[in-house]
Amino acid sequence: MKISIVLMAAGMSSRFGGQPKILSKIGPNNESLFEMSFLQIKDCLQIEQIHLILNEKTGMDIYDEVQKVVKKYNYTVLLTYRFQKIPHFRLKPWGTAEALSLAHEYVEHPCLVLNSDDLFNKKVFENIKEKCIENKNYVIGFRLGGTLSKGQKANRAFINCDEKENVNSLVEKLNIQEEFYCEYELANNYVSVNLFLLQKEALKKIFEKVDDYKLDNPFDEENEMMLPTFINELIAKNKIELELIKSTGNWQGVTFKEDVEQVKNKLSLMNFKFFE
Repeated sequence: MKISIVLMAAGMSSRFGGQPKILSKIGPNNESLFEMSFLQIKDCLQIEQIHLILNEKTGMDIYDEVQKVVKKYNYTVLLTYRFQKIPHFRLKPWGTAEALSLAHEYVEHPCLVLNSDDLFNKKVFENIKEKCIENKNYVIGFRLGGTLSKGQKANRAFINCDEKENVNSLVEKLNIQEEFYCEYELANNYVSVNLFLLQKEALKKIFEKVDDYKLDNPFDEENEMMLPTFINELIAKNKIELELIKSTGNWQGVTFKEDVEQVKNKLSLMNFKFFE
């Protein structure tokens, strides 16, 4: 399957000291998080384009790293980018829904959407290759328990679907913890970590909804346009059809500075089997 990767890397990384998480050195030979991610994807899917959503402060550092990695592996790919700017009346960007909406004019292929601070193993992308049909929209879901760390708060979008895995809703829950749920719930609830395979038309619909929101809330200083919430509203209005792929692979997020060494040590202790 030919795809465009849309990498959302415009966050301010305030919990990470302002440095781009995607540049964190987590690999066995000091490879960046991006390089390790790229290695998992390229062996499963045919990457035609990488489109970066960046901020103006750190964006070109990320662009340079992506360009360097693609060249290192002699991979031919169209590399494009756009800055997500912060309006003068806000302290932070509008959020992930706006970030993704900025890509709608740039991509032509089905686009694999992912956060820049997330790490997946190859099994995740093998699932996509095996199960996804080229002209449909998908959310790749993970068991709730596999996305939460003891004692740490997180935001997760709970995926509700019918018996055929057609998604009925994405319900964003904020500041949840592993301790809130029993073992059954942790094993049987599937959640989104913003890993989607979407058609260009779906991006256009997200763009239109983001545009409408800005017109209705022109000077909103604080609310964040969360991607799962906006997709959920489009599902409710029958403007987007979304199917769930239950991933059998692994996910690892990098949120705080201390996560870098923890992830690197964890992968090293596992002899990097996470990536298999």
